[in-house]
Parts: sequence; C-alpha cells; structure tokens
Amino acid sequence: MRVRDRLVLAVIAAALIAGAMWILLVAPERSQVSSLSTQIDTARAALVAAQSQLASARTAAAGYVDDVHQIAEVMKAIPPSPGEAALIRTITRLAGTKVDFHELDVANGGATAAGPVSLGLTFTFNTSYHDLQNFLAALDALTTTDGSKVNASDRLFTIGSVALAPLSPTTTKASVTASVYLQGAAAVATAPTGTTSPTGLTG
Repeated sequence: MRVRDRLVLAVIAAALIAGAMWILLVAPERSQVSSLSTQIDTARAALVAAQSQLASARTAAAGYVDDVHQIAEVMKAIPPSPGEAALIRTITRLAGTKVDFHELDVANGGATAAGPVSLGLTFTFNTSYHDLQNFLAALDALTTTDGSKVNASDRLFTIGSVALAPLSPTTTKASVTASVYLQGAAAVATAPTGTTSPTGLTG
C-alpha cells in the first residue's frame, strides 16, 4: 500500500473517530445544555410569578393593617354605646368651665342597623367670645378626615347652633346644640330614649 493511500485511510479513520466522539460525547452534552436552558427559563418565569404574588401579598397585608387602624378610628369617633359620663367630661374639659346640660336626646331619624344613630345634646356655659371660638375649634378637631382616612382622638361632634346672651362686657352665655353618633341598632338598644332630665348631667 502506497504512502498516499495510507494517509487517506488515516484521514478517514480520524474523521470516523471524530464523528463517533461527537455522537457519543458532544451531542448528549448539547442536548443536556438545551434541557437545562429550558429548565432555567421555566424557573425564572416561576420566580417572576412568585415575586409578583409576594408583592401583592405585601400590599394586601399593608392594606389590612391600615383597614384595622381605620376601623379602630371610626369606633373611637362613633362608638357602640352613649358613654354619657365620658361625653360630659370631654365637653367640660374643652369648655374649661362648668357646663350645664339640659338635654341628652336620641334622634333615631330612620337609622338602620348598619347606620349611625344621632344623639342630640343641648348645653350652656358662661364664656368669653375668644374662649368659645377655641372650644368650637377643639371640638371640631377631635375627629378629622382628609376624605379617605379618619383620625380620631375622641368622639365625632357636629354643632347644630350656638346662641349667645351677653352677661357682661367680657362674658357671654353660650347655648349650644350639638350631636354625637352611635353605632347602628346596638346604639338604639343602649342609648337613652327621649329627653334625659338635666339631673346628674351638669359638668
């Protein structure tokens, strides 16, 4: 056999060996790499979905805490019971003087089990015009809202009217009608009905 023929056979043998190596070693590795790439893509997609779910869960949890806080604020502003003694103490403290309560009257006015019930108040106290302004501002500031959230340090009051009767150049008698509110049907069951006697209601 000539040298050239031997070289041709050697080249053919090398090609066959290289092909066999490709089939036996490289091709399976490439297939495995392709499979791993698919698995990685799947895992990445699952991670993105999990991160989105986690973000949603965190938002929901934060909203839940805020909702609980808002419920507590509303319950503070509109409690389920009249709490007459605390009510009188609050008004007397803000007025800074003795307060004479004339009426404590529940005005149901078609309230439903879910809606608030108003509790009407009529009281008088002697004050200056400046102190009366401060009293009304402090009463209004007990419960505030920005339209979406409620902040309450005490009950929600609404002022119906204020009538003044001068007593001296620096003192006037303020006659105030106001309302506070109670929670639904439970309030109707526990609140005083009709007009309560002034007895025991003087601060």
